[in-house]
Amino acid sequence: MSLKPPSRRGSILRVVLWLVSLVVLLGTATLVLLDWGLRQEYEPALGQHRHDVSRSIDFFCEQQELLAKDPWFHEPRTEGDASPLLSRWLPWGPRPGLPRGSPLDIPSHLPRLDSEFKDWLTSQVDVSSLDFEWMRRLQAYDRWDILRNTPFVLPERVDWLATPLPNLGWLRRWSQFRLMHGLRTGQPVEAAKDVRHLAWMAYRSDTIFGGLVAAQLLRLEREAYDSLKEPPSEWRPMSHEQVARMTAIIGTSDAFSSIASPAQVAKRARHCGAPAVGGCIGLAEASIPLKYLRPLAEDSYREAYVAHAEDLAEMSCATSTARIFWERGRTLDDSLTGGPSTRPRWMDFVPASYARKYQAGWLITVGASRLGLLEGFQRDLAAGRFQTGRP
Repeated sequence: MSLKPPSRRGSILRVVLWLVSLVVLLGTATLVLLDWGLRQEYEPALGQHRHDVSRSIDFFCEQQELLAKDPWFHEPRTEGDASPLLSRWLPWGPRPGLPRGSPLDIPSHLPRLDSEFKDWLTSQVDVSSLDFEWMRRLQAYDRWDILRNTPFVLPERVDWLATPLPNLGWLRRWSQFRLMHGLRTGQPVEAAKDVRHLAWMAYRSDTIFGGLVAAQLLRLEREAYDSLKEPPSEWRPMSHEQVARMTAIIGTSDAFSSIASPAQVAKRARHCGAPAVGGCIGLAEASIPLKYLRPLAEDSYREAYVAHAEDLAEMSCATSTARIFWERGRTLDDSLTGGPSTRPRWMDFVPASYARKYQAGWLITVGASRLGLLEGFQRDLAAGRFQTGRP
């Protein structure tokens, strides 16, 4: 045993090593806590979304299969793209006015706003002078490739978050006028045929807003049918239950196809039912965030990207909407769109290179769709809301 006292130099070295170890330990603990805190900004919401869609996919597919049996989805239609007409007849974006020469122009004596036309079936407005020939012209087509023949040139790389889309509110107003005219002239079935096909054009744009407008038009047809004590026996509008089911399926199709959803759930939602009513709509709507977030999310959400690519190649959608959304969409790195949704405030206090890994998760939760429409329909179904005497 050495009785030599420790050197001053050795004591200082041990203190320095102890301090360095403490700093490293504190730094590691700080990074772990920071990582945990940043992940808490989005991981609980992502986990809840995965749980919700996984729990609801059986009901979603069951209802989509029931909806797919409705005769409206199987009526014979002439093949063709109506975009040279509809894309030019409607205004795009928030502009209220119609393009010059559009046959959808409404005379000044007729209401244009919903607030002016709440009781449309009992309204006394004169629609006898309206020309509905443009509706009949659309029966030569079976789809609306909404991103073809646009009134403006789409750039090579499109920021879909900022690009205007057609205002379909005009279709609703004209459908009301057409049904009113049919009821007053004793030709409700002919009027219903025009409105049903107009609804198909909106639905077959393969967009969620088009599909929801289609459900609105079919609801108008049903309301016109219900206004008659003895409607024609050959008139078979979609039931209130089926219209509500259609709204729920289309309105949540993007939630199931979301990048945040398990890949097997997304693929199942896009394929169940014959036809899969919300399949191409979900695929198209998913294309936008998948492309936008690709620089950040492709590695972490590889299964979602693979499933989307497979369906994009294999699904026989009537329009090119999903493919154009994907192929020509901008990414987050080159998008011109700014705004508060692009970057949460906490990222201002974190180095950009470090924050980037968390940005995809946060943005996915911001854009994650909810299942409220489907859950509401499920409650209405359980409560027997659609049990009526008339089919």
